[in-house]
Amino acid sequence: MPDATFDAIIIGAGHNGMALAAYLAKAGLSVGVFEKRTEEGGGLCTEELTRPGFLHNVHANYHTLVGICPVYDDLELITRHGLRYVQPPVQMASVFKDGSALVVHTDLNKTCDSIARFSRKDADTFHAVYEEARGYRDLILRTLMYSPPTSIKDITKALVTWGVEEKSKYLSVHLRHQTINEFLDHHFENDRVKAHLSFHAALAGYATDRRGLAVSFPLLLSKIDNWHICIGGSHALAHSLWEALAQAGGRVFLNHGVEKILVENGKAVGVRLEDGSEVRARHLVASSISLEQTFLQMVGAENLPAPLAAEVKSFPHMDSTFFSVHLAMTAKPAYRAAAFDPDVNQAWVVNLGYENQKQFNDDWRDLRGGKLLDPRPNAAVNSLYDPTDAPDGFYTGLLRQMAPYNLASGGPAAWDKISREYGQRCIDVWKEAAPNLSDSTFLDWATYSPLDITRRMRNMVQADWIGGLIDLGNMLDHRPGPILSEYRTPIGNLYMCGATQHPHGFVTFAPAYNALEIIAHDQHVERWWK
Repeated sequence: MPDATFDAIIIGAGHNGMALAAYLAKAGLSVGVFEKRTEEGGGLCTEELTRPGFLHNVHANYHTLVGICPVYDDLELITRHGLRYVQPPVQMASVFKDGSALVVHTDLNKTCDSIARFSRKDADTFHAVYEEARGYRDLILRTLMYSPPTSIKDITKALVTWGVEEKSKYLSVHLRHQTINEFLDHHFENDRVKAHLSFHAALAGYATDRRGLAVSFPLLLSKIDNWHICIGGSHALAHSLWEALAQAGGRVFLNHGVEKILVENGKAVGVRLEDGSEVRARHLVASSISLEQTFLQMVGAENLPAPLAAEVKSFPHMDSTFFSVHLAMTAKPAYRAAAFDPDVNQAWVVNLGYENQKQFNDDWRDLRGGKLLDPRPNAAVNSLYDPTDAPDGFYTGLLRQMAPYNLASGGPAAWDKISREYGQRCIDVWKEAAPNLSDSTFLDWATYSPLDITRRMRNMVQADWIGGLIDLGNMLDHRPGPILSEYRTPIGNLYMCGATQHPHGFVTFAPAYNALEIIAHDQHVERWWK
């Protein structure tokens, strides 16, 4: 492209980069977003992986902060830019070997009735945790997620000020010393109830055996029924962001990868693109991509202070990721467990295989050792609630299985050899739970391995879809390290706004929203948002 100049340059057109760009453009800045791939949205990609007309969400399928995250309202994504969601009334189920099932509804009483079939005590406890956490959810999320990170000490003071600690039985900063397993064992009694709640945490990237993560678990439970399907596929969210940005005057340049961040006198002044052209920034450059690409490749060793280089090189990535199977189907699943609870056939997401905490603990250990797990996937059929994602009378299916990126036997490259066989094993587990499914039910299916993730999404280092390990040592003001925890960098006018930053990845928009606050302060941007 010809050399150009913008007030702000954003590297990466994922949902965080696009959101930050839209906010800045609406504030009156000229903004250019530069993206290496051929489409905007990053993990918000929807493709016809199997057959024409079958839409598969390759990465982000579950949107759990709709109605909570301020970005949707601020950018008018739903009210003005055509974004549509549906919240399935039957959200999730776990089916078990004996044909029973635990079902989560948007109706809390129905959920508790389902839990009560396993344990009346656990149903009462779940109701109490849910209501208690829900009462503080918006306050705490706005403080912990949609604000620049604070220390655990400051959180303790805040909880005391709000009276949360003295009023609450389940919300406590002291949970930072506990694993989710310990929280569940202390408050719940039934193995299958605990297995179901553990699966909910695992799908959000929270390992149930990792110390300190119990501090976030009540909040995870408070939005267990807030899962939304993006109508037309997750890329519809990316498109609505693009429209909001375009109408505010911002520009997105696809197939324009950034090769170098230009640094002069200790400040970021622009970028050099892969075609050799240079784009200058009057005020700031913000990167929504990985630490490794931003600093080790684009900033370069000549501009990188040694402490920052060490922080980037030691940044911990997730020790598990996902292996997926995408299916074009002639029928929706009819589960054996529907004889126990007919609502299971209307559940958007169904967990297959986990019966107790020991199975989870064994799998966490094996994942960290690079072992291939016996499949216990979760299955999602978006077509139950989104008629646009498959031709009339057909269905789109998704199986998602926890998996290591670096296999102990053969490393990442081994995924190319074993993916088809492993995908068939995942399908077989689904067929066992839903006997109406047979080979003839599946018109076509495609695997998407951890190695495929890194090939398609360079930003997801080691197939790390959440942008860095979720661990108490890598949260709040410790994420991604003491130097970069405030979204600023030691390079003047260079900011970080992606999944590596507090709080983490997933479709939260929080890294961009929080970086915006820092940028607005530093660059004297007039705040038009609430």
